[in-house]
Amino acid sequence: MKHPSEVDLALYSGGDLPFWRRWKVAWHARGCPECRREAERFRDETNSIAGAASELPDDLNWDRLAAEMRANIRVGLQAAECVAPAEVPARAMNWRVAVALASLALVVVSGFWLHAPRPPDMAETGAGVVLSATAEGLELLDEDRALTLMHASSEPVMLSVNVDGAMAEHYVDDETGMVTINNVYVQ
Repeated sequence: MKHPSEVDLALYSGGDLPFWRRWKVAWHARGCPECRREAERFRDETNSIAGAASELPDDLNWDRLAAEMRANIRVGLQAAECVAPAEVPARAMNWRVAVALASLALVVVSGFWLHAPRPPDMAETGAGVVLSATAEGLELLDEDRALTLMHASSEPVMLSVNVDGAMAEHYVDDETGMVTINNVYVQ
């Protein structure tokens, strides 16, 4: 389980966290003695600072202190400009981001696949020769004619289709173990 940051623990001990983060830190502190001790230490420090603040002199010039603090902040900012900036480590991708990106990629690929142009079915258009594999074997259709290469004694073991317009079926005879290969090429 990931521990809350020191800032969250300090804000939690002072009661300054928003509701949801306060609830998460409180839930974690109930089960984690280390974080509970750290929150108690912050609470004790806050109480000691409040006690020390009550001991401040009554004639304290707050405007002067504020001006000194602003001057110190300006000096610190100018000094920081002289020093090279520290590299910020690359943040690891959160699993939720990875799931969102994967889902988006799936939607994009599915949309492309669903809207990709499909070649027209040759049997419906009546143009050219159609080569297809049926339960009986390889079938060549040409408008009103058909040619079927069948092997009656067994089921096909393997069917191969080539993008150049070729199909092949491999049969193994159950009785003899002989292999029959039917190859059909369409041009």
